[in-house]
Amino acid sequence: MAAVTHDHLWRHFTPAGAGRIVIERAEGCHIWDSEGNRYLDALSALYCVNIGYGPWPEIAEAAKRQLDELPFFTNWVGFATPTSLALADRVTELVPIDVGRIFFVGGGSEAIESALKIARQYHRLRGEPTRYKFVSRRSAYHGVTMGALSINGSPALRSQFEPLLPGCLRAPMPYRYRCPYCAEKPECTLRCADEIDAIVENEGPETVAAVILEPVQNSAGSIVPPPGYFERVREICDEHGLLLVADEVICGFGRVGDWFGSTRYGIRPDVMTLAKGITSAYAPLGAVVAAPQVIEPFFSDAKTAFTHGITFGGHPLSCAIGLANLEIMEREDLVGRSQRLGPELRERCERLLVEHPMVGDVRGDGYFYSLELVKDKETKETFTPTERDDLIKGFLTPRARELGVYMRFDDRGETCAQFAPPLVAGPEEFDEMVGVLRQVLDEAWERLGLGG
Repeated sequence: MAAVTHDHLWRHFTPAGAGRIVIERAEGCHIWDSEGNRYLDALSALYCVNIGYGPWPEIAEAAKRQLDELPFFTNWVGFATPTSLALADRVTELVPIDVGRIFFVGGGSEAIESALKIARQYHRLRGEPTRYKFVSRRSAYHGVTMGALSINGSPALRSQFEPLLPGCLRAPMPYRYRCPYCAEKPECTLRCADEIDAIVENEGPETVAAVILEPVQNSAGSIVPPPGYFERVREICDEHGLLLVADEVICGFGRVGDWFGSTRYGIRPDVMTLAKGITSAYAPLGAVVAAPQVIEPFFSDAKTAFTHGITFGGHPLSCAIGLANLEIMEREDLVGRSQRLGPELRERCERLLVEHPMVGDVRGDGYFYSLELVKDKETKETFTPTERDDLIKGFLTPRARELGVYMRFDDRGETCAQFAPPLVAGPEEFDEMVGVLRQVLDEAWERLGLGG
C-alpha cells in the first residue's frame, strides 16, 4: 500500500487541533496504533465491539460465504435476502416483546430516525395527524441525523444546526445523585417520571406521538432507572395513547447484564431501536423492532406502506455477520458473563468511590459503568467549564491513553469517567482499567491543586 497522509480524511467529532491516531490492528480486548502502542479498550470502541476483537474466524467465514453467494441486494419494494430474513427471525427470538416486524437500517442514528417516522405515520394512519411531538430526556444522546439530533438532550450538539424538528420536548433524567426532586430523600419519588405526564398534559396529549428513552441513559453517565420508573412511564403512555420507544442502541446485546435493557428492567416498549452490538460493529447495521399493535395500521390495507427506506438497510453481508456474532455471543455465554462479572466491575469502581476524593458517584449495570468526578464529595461541587475543558481534553483522556487504556471522560452532563469494555473482558482487565483511572485521578487531583 502506498504511504497514506492525514490530509483528506475528515474525522468525526474532532476539533481541528486534536491529535491524530491511526488504529491498525486489534485482538481480544486490545488495540494497537500505527506507532506500535497497545491500549486496553475499556469502551468497546464506542460501546459496540461487544464480543471483543477475536480472532473469531467464523465471522470471516460467514462474510466470505455471503460475498461469494450474494454481495448485495436491496430490501426495497418487496425484496429480501436470506440473511435479512434469518436475522429478523433470530432477533425476534431474543427481544422481550412480541414482534410485528423488524426494519433494518445502517446504524443507530438511522434506527432512531426510522422510529420517529414510524411513530408519526402510525398516528396519521390511525386518524390522529396532530400527533407529531416527541418526549425524550435532558442530556440524552440519540444520534446526529437531523431527526435524531432534534430529540437529543444536549443543547451544545443541537445549536449549530437549529432550527430542527419542531415539537421535541425534554423531561428530567432519573438522576438520583443530583436530582432536584429527591436527591436528599431515602428513595426515588418518581417525580422525574411524573414530569413526563405533566409535559404531555401541558402540550396536549393529542399532539404527542411518542416517548423515547434509553433503558440506561449513556450521556450524563450511565443513568440507571429506579424501581418503578418504567412502569410509571408505561402507564403515562397508555393513558395518553403514546408509543414508548426504548433506545437500545447501547444497552442491547449484553451491555447492561441481559440481552436488552428492556429485558433487564421489565420495560414494555412498543418500539425498540437496535444497533452496535447486533454485529458487535464488525459491520454496520441497525434495526427497529415494532410490536404487532404498531404495525397493524401499516398492514391493514394492501396499498399502505411505511414510506421510508435505506439503501443499505438489511445489507446481506451485515446480516450474515450479525448472525455469526449472535452465535458467538450465545455459544460463549457473553450475556451470562456480563451478569456474573458485572458486579466485579462495580465492586472495583465502588472501591474507588470510597477511597478517592475525586469520585462522587458510581452508577451503571453489567459492563457499563460511570464514575462522576467532583471537586468536593461533601458538597458535590463540580468543575467550572474551563476546568472541565482542561481536565478532560487536556489531561485525563490523553494521560489514560499514555498509560495504555482507551476510555471515555464524558462532559455532556457533569464530568464522568466511563467504562464499557468488551464482554470478553474479565477481572484482569477490570484491575488494569480501574488502576489506571486511579493513577490518572491522583495526578489530576494534584494538577488542580486539591491535594492539600
